[in-house]
Amino acid sequence: MLALHLLLAFGMAAFADSLSPMGVLFAFFLVYLVFKVGGKLARTGTYARRVELGTVFVFWFALEVFKASFDVARLVTARRVDATPTIVPVRLAVQKDWVATVVGMLLTLTPGTMAMEYDSRAGLLYIHVLDTESLESVDAAVRRLETRLLAWLDPGPGVAREEGP
Repeated sequence: MLALHLLLAFGMAAFADSLSPMGVLFAFFLVYLVFKVGGKLARTGTYARRVELGTVFVFWFALEVFKASFDVARLVTARRVDATPTIVPVRLAVQKDWVATVVGMLLTLTPGTMAMEYDSRAGLLYIHVLDTESLESVDAAVRRLETRLLAWLDPGPGVAREEGP
């Protein structure tokens, strides 16, 4: 479905003689609106919902990376460094290898954290944290990331229903 979406967006942008990044982005949005409005008729509502969840996730994660970058910069430029580096084992809610891989990659992209190892038998992801106040705060942050990621990538049966706001 994504391939069709991209093909239609590029085709629409080319037809409008607007094959610039902004033109393709605008065409992508217009095609998304068509998929959203015609969701029940063409069965594209689930795909449109996943596009929405993906967009929200990308902006949320970018904000989290910005906040983490600011925290690490503040820690590094402080006169007195009182960092408490820790390796924290976090039990993932969904114990699948692909979930652990994606969560680990996203955590490693976030400044101040790095995924160390995943024990698939125990479902534990070991994370190195540059500075932490408590193990519960790290667990809560990973849980938020995992929940938002799974809402987007593995929405389950709840997304297939066409529900209003």
